[in-house]
Amino acid sequence: MRTSIRHILISCMLCGYSQMTNAQDSGAIETKTSQEVPVKEKSIKPLRFGVKIGVPSIITATGEYVTPLLNNRVALAVDYFALEREFDGTNIDYTNFEIGTNIYANPRGKGFYAGISYTSFTSEGTFVEVEFDDSDFFVGDGKADIAYNTFNVKAGLKLGRVFFFRFEVGYGFGDIPQSVVVRSVNDPSLTTVEEIPDIPGLSDSGIVFLNFGFGIGFL
Repeated sequence: MRTSIRHILISCMLCGYSQMTNAQDSGAIETKTSQEVPVKEKSIKPLRFGVKIGVPSIITATGEYVTPLLNNRVALAVDYFALEREFDGTNIDYTNFEIGTNIYANPRGKGFYAGISYTSFTSEGTFVEVEFDDSDFFVGDGKADIAYNTFNVKAGLKLGRVFFFRFEVGYGFGDIPQSVVVRSVNDPSLTTVEEIPDIPGLSDSGIVFLNFGFGIGFL
């Protein structure tokens, strides 16, 4: 009788130990499985479109694509604007194209960045009541082409991912004309030299960049 009771107690103890061991193994497997589930990272939204407002472009359409280079730090950037505006009585119809690269400090393609770019500016100015260089000192309207190219260095800050804001400052180095040859609208043989009107941020050695932008990221 005692032997039977002893066998029963030992069997119960072994069953209990087996259940505890199985429970611990099951918990360890569940913990390991949960730890191995990968966490999906949010997209950096590498394709960005927006606008910039400031000097010298007044308002510019802008695009940027962040490449995988240097762990998502190198971006290609393009700016374009076309505008007609009057400066000191001179009507100027101009277009500006800029292409370059931005290099971010943050591997998420945002935060502080430095950039280099190349700008091509072309325009046509209409001058009114111009006194042309002829024997009769004829006065009339004239037209002149204005063009320059600059190499630009910039520093900026981009905040946000899907909806973003951008601040940018820089300087473009180039030979900026300060005067142009104006030809008469009625008689192109009549010419004179006119000073280019003052444009904010523009000098004979280059141009200042100072702008604020915003936009949306995709992909």
